[in-house]
Amino acid sequence: MVIAIDGPAGSGKSTLAKLTAQKLNINYLNTGMIFRAIAYYLLKNEIKIENIEKVKNALNEIDIKIEYVKNEQIVYLNGVDISQSLSLPKISSLASSCSQIACVRDFVCNIQRDFANKYDIVVEGRDIGTQIFPDAKYKFFVTASLEERAKRRYESLKDEVTNITIDDITKMIKERDLKDTSRKISPLKMAKDAILIDTSNETIQQSLNKIISHIKIGD
Repeated sequence: MVIAIDGPAGSGKSTLAKLTAQKLNINYLNTGMIFRAIAYYLLKNEIKIENIEKVKNALNEIDIKIEYVKNEQIVYLNGVDISQSLSLPKISSLASSCSQIACVRDFVCNIQRDFANKYDIVVEGRDIGTQIFPDAKYKFFVTASLEERAKRRYESLKDEVTNITIDDITKMIKERDLKDTSRKISPLKMAKDAILIDTSNETIQQSLNKIISHIKIGD
């Protein structure tokens, strides 16, 4: 069984996907972390995303493994745990650019589908219900107002990134939204058969309850 949860940055989809998986006692797959791991590798190796041939060659050198420790998704890049390095704004921005490259999307898609062949999963991203798993049993689209999303992201980053302001975060999210919704390859959009979950004025528990109410255990 695949439960697809899509939505823009800061909407709460990662938290909700994780909690949904815990509630149902199945695995959770954060697609964004896979793109971020690739972005991390490109940055470390000073590979420009404009050079598609070098990016394609780099994918042959990348081995991404995902494990779970106390319900936390741990990402290993070539055997090294890089999970704590993947939340930086520069990684997020580059990951968005990476997601517009066809060979990168194919690489990540293979990881996702291989994972789904092995486990029942809750998987979140931006094109899960539209492109990666169009036949997913359940599809949700999680969103929230720009102001609320910026506030959440600021709270999560203010202790890690010095001198960052909520205006900086708002600008970055606007840019990310534009990239995600206007890209030619698999743009962010709500699947026709997805259920909308607006978290702007709800607690995480309220939004989680809505999602769980639509899922029939044992399906």
